[in-house]
Amino acid sequence: MKRLVVLGACLWPALALAQQAYTNVDLAKFAVPGAYTNDDLRQLSPLAIQKASAAVMPLLAIQQMSSAPFQASYDMLRGTRVALQAEREFELARVAGSESGFAGDSQGFAPRLGYATRVRPLIMELEKRIALIDRQIDDLRDVARQAGASIDLR
Repeated sequence: MKRLVVLGACLWPALALAQQAYTNVDLAKFAVPGAYTNDDLRQLSPLAIQKASAAVMPLLAIQQMSSAPFQASYDMLRGTRVALQAEREFELARVAGSESGFAGDSQGFAPRLGYATRVRPLIMELEKRIALIDRQIDDLRDVARQAGASIDLR
């Protein structure tokens, strides 16, 4: 109950003054020297409007760059990213297998319990490299766009 009383006391001024609007009649109540009313603004002369540009800008022809170098760089980065992503997914599948109930066979070469701890740095490194390659791909796309070249993102 105490919270509601304090909340009401804090919000009452905001609610009371929220709908207040001022008009030209209200300006007479204020002592603001040089304040304009709507009537004063109507008596002013209209502003000059420029109908044409001051100087005609020459048209610039943007040369289209060959997109072959950008496309080759993109294909290389995309291939590297796909390979790293496949390696990461392979390691994550092996980690999932090592944490299953069938892990720990001493006669096999399958990962055993504790494999996740050993490969965690590798998985983190793969994730870091994938993120860096994603950033390089974004930068390459920006540079190609600025140069006017198009890249097939397949």
